[in-house]
Amino acid sequence: MRQMDLKQLAAEVSIQHGIRVDPDDPMMAVVTLNRIVLEQTANEMLEQIRLIIREFEQAAQNVEVRAGSLVAQEVRGCVATLREELLKNIGKASTEARERIEAAARADTRPDIQRWVAIGLILGSALFGCGVWLGIILR
Repeated sequence: MRQMDLKQLAAEVSIQHGIRVDPDDPMMAVVTLNRIVLEQTANEMLEQIRLIIREFEQAAQNVEVRAGSLVAQEVRGCVATLREELLKNIGKASTEARERIEAAARADTRPDIQRWVAIGLILGSALFGCGVWLGIILR
């Protein structure tokens, strides 16, 4: 402690306890010794706390790295699953679209075939009828 602090401390002891204590009193040496021991202990504790904080921060960083890698693995797995599902859905949609297109094409060709068959039958019947009529006339 500084000399001024010792004088102030001696005055405070004198006021509170009614005992005269001088700054040169051996009791003040004990106070100074006590202060030095307390400061050293506080510094040692402070260093230990700093060391513990550094270790804690390092452990937190390690946890962050591990958590980050685990999250990355999970994300990769989810992305792979989503990709597979999307490919399945795209393939399924492609097959369904192809089937619908083929069904629409078949639906479009059926009436055409039926129409041409009907026209052929009508023309064939007309030709046959003309042949029969011509046969009757020429006989």
